[in-house]
Amino acid sequence: MTHSNQYNLFVVSRLFAGMSGSVPSILGASTITDLFFLHERGRAFLIFSLSFLLGTVAGPTFGGFIVDHVDWPIALWWTVGLQGSALVFVLLFLEETGFSRDGGSAHPTGPESFIANRIATFFLGTKIVPAISRSNLFHSAAAPFAIGLSPVTILAGTFQLFSFGWFVMINTLLTVFLEEPEKEGGYGFTPQQNAEFTFSLWFGIILAQIYGHRLSDWLPLRLCRKSGGTWKPEYRLHTLWLPSLVLLPIGLGVFGVALQYHTHYMVLALGAFLITFSAMLSVPVAVNHVIECFRQHALETSAIMGVYRLTFGLAVPFFVTPWEKAVGIGWVFGMAAFFSIGSFMLLVLLMWKGHEIRNLSFNGVASTEEGSKLTEPETVLIPNST
Repeated sequence: MTHSNQYNLFVVSRLFAGMSGSVPSILGASTITDLFFLHERGRAFLIFSLSFLLGTVAGPTFGGFIVDHVDWPIALWWTVGLQGSALVFVLLFLEETGFSRDGGSAHPTGPESFIANRIATFFLGTKIVPAISRSNLFHSAAAPFAIGLSPVTILAGTFQLFSFGWFVMINTLLTVFLEEPEKEGGYGFTPQQNAEFTFSLWFGIILAQIYGHRLSDWLPLRLCRKSGGTWKPEYRLHTLWLPSLVLLPIGLGVFGVALQYHTHYMVLALGAFLITFSAMLSVPVAVNHVIECFRQHALETSAIMGVYRLTFGLAVPFFVTPWEKAVGIGWVFGMAAFFSIGSFMLLVLLMWKGHEIRNLSFNGVASTEEGSKLTEPETVLIPNST
């Protein structure tokens, strides 16, 4: 795709990249709910989510260093080796994780020989992956829509749509802001300088990992203990007060001011850092909360939350130019700051009336672990799924 008449090939390549790249982020959520207990999932979702979200930052960083020294197609070709390595590791080491914690088995035990086990793990019509019946296929296709249209998902998903959408917007447009000539309002950066700037996003992800590692399970469990030891999924959401209600609007405001008044690029970096820190934290918390509202449908819930997470951010380039012409670049991000505060109010509603809102979900998919009891001194939640 190195010629002007190959745009259609470029679009098709992005289609396949999008369809294939979305799979791991969906399957991982189901694996986590299989492997980790309720009181451990906060950090598990945090590590998993930030691992694949780091790729959205690492790609532009590595690509910027590459294209400043060699032909730009190499920025795409180097990923082929990584994909090949991932394929080999998956085929060799990926195991089925579904099982029942009550002593039973969700799936029959797979074959003991390596080749037979790999066939059973990856192919339909085997002991681990049974053939799909027409009724199961219909249920699997309908479940994401039933989950996505449930009130609890609409509220948490809409919050996610805005909170993470602003990060997608700056990540998509950052190169434009940085590499435009200074006389046109940009910073005149080279591709390598652009790549160096993206380390401000890396620091945001690193801080999100540290913050989330400390609070993702500790704070919900502490709130549970202070409320009598009975678990509610909404305790998860309280970890977002500081990043989503306070720091995200501040970061968006700083970012907009830097572009409006063309301040030093470090001011822009500060805004990007705060936006990244806040947006990255919102993903594992929101996804974990909704999955705990549809405990038996982690796979479908993860898929529909991915739609909520990406839809707005990917659509921004289609309307950001007229938006900027109407209000100016500063107020584009100023309005985004107010929208982020408004979207957080949806989480406040869930914190306040979560039980009642969850009861409005479709009966065929709703299943929560509300009512699980906290034991001492191990601080372990004994499940009581409903």
